Parts: sequence; C-alpha cells; structure tokens
Amino acid sequence: MGKVKADYLIIGQGLAGSWLAYEMIQRDLSVVIFDEDKGDTSSKKAAGIYNPITGRKMVKTWRADQLFPSLESNYEKLERELKKSFLHKIPIYRPFRSVEDQNDWQGNRGNETFDRFINDIPPKSIGYEDVNDPFGGIILNHSGYVDIPQMLQSLKSFFIDKGIYRAEVFDYEKMKIENESVDYQNIVASKAIFCEGISSNPYWKLPFKPVRGEIIDIECSLSSQHIINQGVFMIPKDNKFTVGSTYDHNNLTFEPQESGIRILEDRFKKLYNGDYRILDKRAGVRPATHDRKPYIGFHSEHKTLGIFNGFGTKGVSLTPHFAKHFVDVLLGVDEIDEEVNVQRVS
Repeated sequence: MGKVKADYLIIGQGLAGSWLAYEMIQRDLSVVIFDEDKGDTSSKKAAGIYNPITGRKMVKTWRADQLFPSLESNYEKLERELKKSFLHKIPIYRPFRSVEDQNDWQGNRGNETFDRFINDIPPKSIGYEDVNDPFGGIILNHSGYVDIPQMLQSLKSFFIDKGIYRAEVFDYEKMKIENESVDYQNIVASKAIFCEGISSNPYWKLPFKPVRGEIIDIECSLSSQHIINQGVFMIPKDNKFTVGSTYDHNNLTFEPQESGIRILEDRFKKLYNGDYRILDKRAGVRPATHDRKPYIGFHSEHKTLGIFNGFGTKGVSLTPHFAKHFVDVLLGVDEIDEEVNVQRVS
C-alpha cells in the first residue's frame, strides 16, 4: 500500500488543534488529526468564558482590541458550518469591590480605550437577590461562554465525515523526521503540528506552568441574565449555574480536591449569600505558560515539527485568531508574531 500524502499532521483535537485543523481545511489544506479522545482534557473541562476585562484589577485582557471585534463572528461562522449551537453571548457583570473601583470605572466612561467593551456602569446594586454588589459594577459587551465539549464533539464528527480523524495515541518513536517532511505510519506530511496541551512530548521541553482549577455546578433560587464575575464566576445555564474557578499550580490532577472545593465555596459565599446545592464537581489542568502567552512556531532543530499550544485560561478568545495567523505563517504570507513565537524560550 502506498503512502498517503497530507499537508499537515495535527496531534491533539482540543480547542487549539480543532481551530487549527478547521482553519487549514478552510484554506484547502489537507490534514490528518490524531487524538487520544480522552475524557480528562483541559478543553473538555473548561468553563469556556471569553471576557475582554479580566483580573482582580479589571484591566483589558492581552490583545483585546485585536481579538474581540471578530471573536463572536468566528464562532457564529463555525456554528453555521457545523449546524450546531455552542456560542452563548451573555453580558458579564463585574460587581465593584469598593467606592474607589466605582469611581475609577466611572472615569473610564467615554474613554475610547474601554468604550467598545462597556455596556453600562450601574452605580448601585442591580437588584439580584442575595448577590453582594452594594457598589454596583460594570456590565461588559463582547462576553459570554462557549460550550467547548459540544463544539469539540461537533468538530470531531465533522473531521470523521471527512475521513481525516484517527482516535489513537500518537507514538513519537514511530515518527520519522526528514528535512522536508514527516513520515508517520502510512502518511507523509510536510509538517507535524503538536496541539496536545500538557504532554510528555520528547521534542518540546518547554516551561509550561500548568494550573489546576475546580468548577462546580449548583442549583439555587437566583435567576440571572448575566455571567456574574467577582472573585469567582457564575455562569447561568438553564436552572443552574456553573461556578469557578480555583488556581493550583501544585496538585495537577483532573480529580477535584476537597481542599480546592472548600476554597471555591469560600470565595463563592462572598459573592452570593443564598442557599445552594452542589450538583457536580470537576477539575481540569490548563496548559498555561511561563508568560501567559501561547507557544506557536517551529522546532529549533527539526523544521518539520511545529507547535500550537499553551493557550491556558484564555483559549476561547485566543485560538481562532492565532489559528488564522499560524496558517498565514505556514503559507508564507506572514511572519510569526514574536510575542507568541516558541523560539522566545529557546
């Protein structure tokens, strides 16, 4: 049997690998995807929030002005292609912690740096029962969440229908690296691109800083038209909420830990004073990097090996944009963005 020729091998069908493979297909490139199809992956456990204003200090997220104008339309296009729904556009409400926060953000009203992301800045509680927001808060545009498991399952079916998906463990030892190609099993490809998240890949020894996060699903009497985010996030989903998340760089297990759940509940109770019942607990380990920016580019010794990884907690907002960028680089129409170039850590 002769060799199958492909432009690229994609290893990993999480959020990163899925967006990269989909973008390649849109450009008429041929791909073969290898994926272990495990239940315990960072993408399948992620809450999927996208949010232009982040952090305790409520600052614009990195590259917000570049990423967010087209973010929702990218997911809407994908929904139309797959005939599935997984994008949930919901304004985020960030209660202020103090009068000082309130004054600072009132001063940002009309500031073109923030204006496109601000929906409203109510100066007092917006009236959600048992929600602690005496100083009001900021309501954001261009925010919401993506049902990542639904999206990945839909894309998996899309890839299977095209005959390009292989549910198997990629065996690094069986990969033959040539100057102009990669030979694996019965496939010859110009490059192999690794999108595996945290892995034992022998070719990429990078300073990942993985972080475990617990998430709980709860039932309570609150009804909300917003994602409420202050110390923890509360995502409304039908008659329940998804609440998260913790940040642990030490105990990197996909099993939720009681210590982490306690920390999460303690933070949650500072935001919400009502009764609730926990329906489910889960944990994920996110492939964060040393500088919170993804690793994209090519191996220093093996130019036929690439990487598209390390999107951490902001994968929903980063991967569509950088998938387009990396394909532009692969096609020779752009130079790799130095801020994400994997060679910055070599």
